Amino acid sequence: MDTRTVTDRLAAAGCVAPDLEAAEMLAAAPRGEIPWAWVERRERGEPLAWITGVVWFCGRRLRSEPGVYVPRPQSEELARRAAQALPDQGRALDLCAGAGAIAAHMASERPSAIVLAVDIDERAARCAATNGVPVVVSDLARAVRGVARFDVVTAVAPYVPSAAVRLLPADVRDHEPIHALDGGGDGLDVARRVVVDAARLLRPGGSLLLEVGGDQDAMLGSDLDAAGFDDVETWADEDGDLRGLVATRRQG
Repeated sequence: MDTRTVTDRLAAAGCVAPDLEAAEMLAAAPRGEIPWAWVERRERGEPLAWITGVVWFCGRRLRSEPGVYVPRPQSEELARRAAQALPDQGRALDLCAGAGAIAAHMASERPSAIVLAVDIDERAARCAATNGVPVVVSDLARAVRGVARFDVVTAVAPYVPSAAVRLLPADVRDHEPIHALDGGGDGLDVARRVVVDAARLLRPGGSLLLEVGGDQDAMLGSDLDAAGFDDVETWADEDGDLRGLVATRRQG
C-alpha cells in the first residue's frame, strides 16, 4: 500500500498526524511495503508503536510490545534530568518502568552506573528486557528491599484521576493498559506509595523524579515533606502544563 493511500486512510480515521504515522509505518515495514493489516489495526485505534514494534524515546529506537504502556515524548525531560542526576558510578531505580524507556536512557547516558527497572506487569518486564534493561517483576519496590541505597529513583506512575480516564483519547482509553493510566481518586494513589518507597531506598541527597500533572505537585507536598524530601522543583512543557517534579532526600 502506498503512503498516500495510507495517509488518507489514517486521516479519515481521525489520526492527528497521518502523514508522520504513515512515514513511521513505512520505515518499520517489512520489505518496504506497509501491510494492510497495520493500517486496519491503526484505524481501530491500536497504538502505532504496538503495530510497528518500535518507539523512539530521547532519540533512541526501543522495542514496543502490544499490551505495554507506550513511552510518551512528555516523559523525555524526566529521563534527561534523571540521567544528569545519576553519578557515573551510581545506582538508579526506575519504578513503573513499562517498556524500560527511562531506565534505558539512564543506562545509555551513564554506562558505568547500575540501573534497575521494576514493573508489576510481566509483559512490560519482558519488553523492558528486550530493550537491554535489567528488570524485576514487583509491586513497586517490594522485591528490592535490602538492596544498597540508590542515588536516583524515577517513576512514571499512573496519575490520571479515575473519573478523568473516560476523557482520555479513545485510542489510549480503549487499548492501553488501565493499570498504567488510572491513579485512583485524585490520581496519586500509586505516586504516594512511590514517595514512601523512594524515601526508604534513596541515600541522603538522592533524587526522586516523578511524573505528575495538573496541580499534583501541590497535592503531594505534604507527602514529600513527611517522607523526608525537600528542595522540590517542577518543570512544565512548552504549553506551560506541569509534567514532573524532582525532590531531594533530606540529609540525616
